[in-house]
Amino acid sequence: MTNEKTKTNSVVTATWAGTVLTLAVKGAGNVVFDMDAVSPILIERAAMHGFEQRLRDRAAIGRDPKSGASASPQDKYLRIKALADHYATEDATWEMRGEGGARRKEADYIIEALARVQGVDVETITARVAAASEKHQITVDAYLKKVATSPAVATMIATIKYGETDAGGADDMLGELDDDAEDDPT
Repeated sequence: MTNEKTKTNSVVTATWAGTVLTLAVKGAGNVVFDMDAVSPILIERAAMHGFEQRLRDRAAIGRDPKSGASASPQDKYLRIKALADHYATEDATWEMRGEGGARRKEADYIIEALARVQGVDVETITARVAAASEKHQITVDAYLKKVATSPAVATMIATIKYGETDAGGADDMLGELDDDAEDDPT
């Protein structure tokens, strides 16, 4: 398995080659972690931790952006159950895929989010986006990238992708920083 997760501004880049994980720390060096050198007990514990965390994360559903209502315990249960059932299948992948097994494109998430925010179907919003991008003389992708920065759309994208509307209380945490800044005399 070779896989690299990197962003253009990443300080740490992770690359897997088989069971060897190389973490390249920009300007500092590489850390090589070989799973073959780890005891089976630790590997089992890491797997247990990973599955528990992944399944718990599925219950992290933020408030509905329109009604403000919290997700019900039943909603949380159904999301956890769907992922647990997915993992129990023979051809399971770590990420649950969209219909047809293909990974969704970012534009698809933005279109779905726009449709939900505007209260229309995907076909209607797709036509509206095409017309608006033509009006502004930019590509559909450029238009979608711009409109995705709207707080309502960004929140809906997070809800669709991760079942979160507040990134685990990020807005509250940001507010705490403002409060702390006011209390700090320096």
